[in-house]
Amino acid sequence: MEPLTHSCNVVWESRHHVVFGVSPGNSYFNVDRLRVIFGWLRSEFRQIDVVIPDESLRHTFQALGYEPEKAAKKARAETNVLRNRVVRAWDEIGGPRSMDGIHRMSELSSDPVYASTLEHCARQVGSDPVLRAACEETTRDVLASKGADGDFSAAQIVEAMKYLIAELPFFVSSRRMFDVDASLNFYHQPLPLADVIFSGEHSLRAESGQGYATIRSMDVLTEQRLNF
Repeated sequence: MEPLTHSCNVVWESRHHVVFGVSPGNSYFNVDRLRVIFGWLRSEFRQIDVVIPDESLRHTFQALGYEPEKAAKKARAETNVLRNRVVRAWDEIGGPRSMDGIHRMSELSSDPVYASTLEHCARQVGSDPVLRAACEETTRDVLASKGADGDFSAAQIVEAMKYLIAELPFFVSSRRMFDVDASLNFYHQPLPLADVIFSGEHSLRAESGQGYATIRSMDVLTEQRLNF
């Protein structure tokens, strides 16, 4: 399988490291699909790190009107279901290799690279109108995916965006977080926000050695964005 983009493709060609993002509460990430994706990823990459949002998901539910305690409980429940699917799917093809990892996002929050990058990302979202607009658009999509409809208040968007901002460091500096030469981020659908980050035209930019790609189906790489 070859990427669509053939220029500046050192990140892809290295096949060194991949971050695979999965989303709690999303039926796309069923065991059968995850098993096939993991099988392909391990055939292509020397190291795989799966990142599962957990504590930050509570902001989504709080934006939807849940009390903080109930929001945290619902976030834990959805995270546990997804993590169990990830573990089951990976175990069915032999389990993670010694260099692979499955991470709850909160387990990585104390990493100094993650912490400093998160602060930088939050600051840039607050100051860059284009970046903020992309964040707001993606946040509305997240809320809609949870069954919400109608117009969202500014307060709802601000609260729910905290979930999204917590994921940004993996697009910006996962290479340094996981101490690898190059890191490629995969997700199952195009992310307009990632397009902004990887365009190199705005205040928040991916660091060198970072890549972003979209998987349209279980075995087709449809889009690749690379940064050097």
